[in-house]
Amino acid sequence: MKKLHFPAMTPQSAEALRLAAVQGIFWASWAVGCYQTIYLQNNGFPASQFGLLNAIACAVAIIAMTFWGMVSDRIGSVRKIVILTLTLGILLYALIPLIPTGKSYSTLLFLIIIPAIGFFRVPMSPFVDNLTVRNCAEHRLNYGAIRSSGSLFFAISGVITVNCLIPALGVSSTFWAMGLVMIPAIILVFFCYEPQSGVRAKKSRVGSKELFKNYRFVAFLLFAFFFYIAVTFEGNFLPYLMSDIGVESTNIGLVLSIRAMMEIPFLFFIVNLRRHIKLRYLIMLAAALMGVECLLLGFFVSSLPQFIIFASFFGLGNGAFLGTSTNYIYELAPAHLRATAHGMFISVSQVAGILGNLLGGFLFDAVGGKPFYLIAGAVMFLSVVVFAISSMKRPSAAQAG
Repeated sequence: MKKLHFPAMTPQSAEALRLAAVQGIFWASWAVGCYQTIYLQNNGFPASQFGLLNAIACAVAIIAMTFWGMVSDRIGSVRKIVILTLTLGILLYALIPLIPTGKSYSTLLFLIIIPAIGFFRVPMSPFVDNLTVRNCAEHRLNYGAIRSSGSLFFAISGVITVNCLIPALGVSSTFWAMGLVMIPAIILVFFCYEPQSGVRAKKSRVGSKELFKNYRFVAFLLFAFFFYIAVTFEGNFLPYLMSDIGVESTNIGLVLSIRAMMEIPFLFFIVNLRRHIKLRYLIMLAAALMGVECLLLGFFVSSLPQFIIFASFFGLGNGAFLGTSTNYIYELAPAHLRATAHGMFISVSQVAGILGNLLGGFLFDAVGGKPFYLIAGAVMFLSVVVFAISSMKRPSAAQAG
């Protein structure tokens, strides 16, 4: 009897499958655990108080991203940082439902404990992407196609969570359920390649100074500041907008799932798009699409179906941004400072998050849901204008790095 012979899987194909699985499981876990806002809202947190909590968390995140980025560059390992932050992040996050609620000191406990957990939880997503982008570049893999598995699994997991897990066990169950789903991703990271571009950085004080001499990198950080103020406005107060117009806020999982599905087209075809369109133009297009969603929410939203339709614009924009932003940073930064550059980018986003949360919470309570989202859209388009103007100036060879 003739035996069938199947071609052996190449190392590149095996790594692509591992990375796709890590992305898929990680974002499936994240979809389960994205109900912290709902949990706090159900426990009496108004928008202004929630904004203060997130502002403190962003301040901690600045320190966290800078710290973990420097550690990653110094030890020459992204993979070890991913394993450490994922493990500690999910273990500590699972403990949040144990914080006493309804007590006079409950608010103070949340304001202290949640930001402290963020020191490990905030770096989880950036460093998973850091590992994925570097390995895709070194093994000539399609990052967009691999990252799209995360969007697909996020969408599926989000639908299951909102329709099965929460009705059966309540919102508080999502904190520990997130950890259970994350375990296979942590195991898979052990078997991923260590990016060779993550060489051990020299012990010198040049690092960040070298990056700040790069005009285009600084211009991108300026864009990121305004962009993430708008993203903070848009993302953190969606459950409050839903309640404001009479839509059950637990449906946020369904809205986020639709947004995740709409990320896939841009992610899947981003390699082909990059051959014809410069990265900075794709980034501006991404922000513009997100701004359109904010304006639609501000002008027209009044029901869950409209929420879902308008969210599609943000999903398209986010897919384009995910497929371009990290690659744009890595094009600008030297190999030995890529984790540091990425950490600085995330830190700028957290600085913007502080302002966005503090200002956003009070603005939302002051002007109401729909006018607030018109402001969010205006800030998003402002970021596009800032990036367009900064990109028009032609830097000198020394500035361009």
